[in-house]
Amino acid sequence: MAALASVDDYKARYGEPADSARTEVLLQDASDLMLAAFEDRIGEYTEGACPAFDRAAPAVCCLLVNRVLSAPSAMAGATQYSQGAGIYTASVTYGSALGDMYLGKSDLRRLGLTGQALGSLTPLERGGVTE
Repeated sequence: MAALASVDDYKARYGEPADSARTEVLLQDASDLMLAAFEDRIGEYTEGACPAFDRAAPAVCCLLVNRVLSAPSAMAGATQYSQGAGIYTASVTYGSALGDMYLGKSDLRRLGLTGQALGSLTPLERGGVTE
């Protein structure tokens, strides 16, 4: 299946990417991640079956890719770094800025993949069990 967003969609939202080929691959990865979440929550994806998903998919797909591309390559995982001079202090705080691709709660909400779901189990009919 084709990616849910194109490199042109990414350019319109975040500007020209440094590497268009890598961006294209990441857009496909993000699309696969989003479709897996859709299939886990709703079932097989058919375009038009969930209008909220279809409307938000390009924006969320580009957002996921931007998270990956915006992660700093030096000091991977560091969210804060400070240095001192007087008594020689240095501090590094590590967080989730590893460049991981993930769907957060707000992303799932935008895609219409949150909320409660109701399922049911049907009991077996008498005589319906065969050995």
